[in-house]
Amino acid sequence: MIIDFHSHIFSDEMRSSRAAYLERDAWFATLYDDPKHRLASAEDVIASMDAAGVDRTVVFGFPWRDGGLCREHNDYIIDAVRRYPDRLVGFACVQPLDAKDAQELERCIQAGLRGLGELGPDGQRFDIEDSRIMAATAEVLQHHGLPLLTHASEPMGHSYAGKGQTFPWKLVKLAENF
Repeated sequence: MIIDFHSHIFSDEMRSSRAAYLERDAWFATLYDDPKHRLASAEDVIASMDAAGVDRTVVFGFPWRDGGLCREHNDYIIDAVRRYPDRLVGFACVQPLDAKDAQELERCIQAGLRGLGELGPDGQRFDIEDSRIMAATAEVLQHHGLPLLTHASEPMGHSYAGKGQTFPWKLVKLAENF
């Protein structure tokens, strides 16, 4: 079985109103301001999977700074997974600074999503090393035995849009905390 583990998908609303979402989230604008950077739908991913012989794909929304946008995007991920249950595996995304993040993660798990990701500490402006910020989310994941995926990079090498500062030692601290 061939599994693609990292594809972002976007609703029709997000794709057709891209400019509005660029204005609402600076990190999204950093990554997707260039119209050459396509926003894929669930159907786009399914078509690509069929063309490449991929059996399943783990799909994500976007790590929005606004928890409400995370919830909106999670609704699309839930719907896509329900429409393609044998092809797509969904992960939820939450804003760890939002007081409702653990409740939202639990809602998504109950709806069939299988993990948390992709978090974006730089764009969401939270410290992934801070156990107080990550505690509620980590507790839900631990309770259900589900994984967390976060964006990460390295301090070496060239700079690029979205590289951020989530370096390996921060991930080690996250693992030590939980």
